[in-house]
Amino acid sequence: MGLHTILGQEHALTLLRQALTSSRLGHAYLFYGPSGVGKKLTALRFAQALACPYATPEACDSCTTCHKMRTGNYPDLICLGPEGTSIRIEHIRAMQRQLGYKPYESQRTTVLVDGCEALTPPAANALLKTLEEPPASALLLLITGKKDALPLTIISRCQQIPFRPLAAAHLQAILTAQGLDQATATIAATLAEGRLDTWKQADIPQALARRRDAYTLLQNRGHVHNTPLFLLARQWANSREQCEEILHWLMLFCRDLVMLKVVSTATLYNHDLQAELAHLASSLTVDGLLDLFSSLGQLQHYLTMNVNPQLTFEQLVIQLQQQLGTAPSS
Repeated sequence: MGLHTILGQEHALTLLRQALTSSRLGHAYLFYGPSGVGKKLTALRFAQALACPYATPEACDSCTTCHKMRTGNYPDLICLGPEGTSIRIEHIRAMQRQLGYKPYESQRTTVLVDGCEALTPPAANALLKTLEEPPASALLLLITGKKDALPLTIISRCQQIPFRPLAAAHLQAILTAQGLDQATATIAATLAEGRLDTWKQADIPQALARRRDAYTLLQNRGHVHNTPLFLLARQWANSREQCEEILHWLMLFCRDLVMLKVVSTATLYNHDLQAELAHLASSLTVDGLLDLFSSLGQLQHYLTMNVNPQLTFEQLVIQLQQQLGTAPSS
């Protein structure tokens, strides 16, 4: 379970591996980026690699030290996080007292402060003192999803490790490894917007239904002479939320279709439908798809201005017909 198992954060891993092999390890690192992209997991793996007596530079993952790290029983690892909504000064002072003692089993005591944007002003000032005058045996790993909320004095005293949103393919691989079936993992990865914590809030069966509705509408080009389709579009527009979701899926489909026509090897948001999308793309033009993408963005803007979803969807059907051409006859 070493650093090599972390997906989608190659830049961060490169910086950390350089630190592991360097003779001048920093005294403090700031892991920053969106929530749900692996910052805390990476920090723990980094701490494990530093503690493991057999690391080369990856942790061996089989020794007693690695076992203690995995189970949370390693005495030279201090983990702090918000209690309620904040990290208070008494938490930092308790950590400072622990740093006053020599490490029990290794050469250093590692302090992991998760959610450090929740530090109260007194706690931030106390932590700053440790960052300014760190014990020789101390290593601080600060984790935040809101770097801008941290005092510049704290940021400037840390080596910064940036984390980025995860690619859909990486999210799907992680979710599949966690036991999700392929179809659910694909939808979850698309909905997650690069973050593992986002998809858990989504209604996957409903999302699958909305995606299929959007694809049907796109496939039929919003042909107004297809009365059942037009009536169905009106039914979908009963809810502003439904309308927003279908517009979102249509924009993702447009992106995928353009990529298939321009860069055939590109990773698609809807890669489980690649064969169907490739067939559809053959009958469409890049200019038409880009025009439609722009129109969809405008329709999304209309919805934020409280335009009636019914009017928005009727306009959508017309845009589909005008910009993508007449639907194939059934």
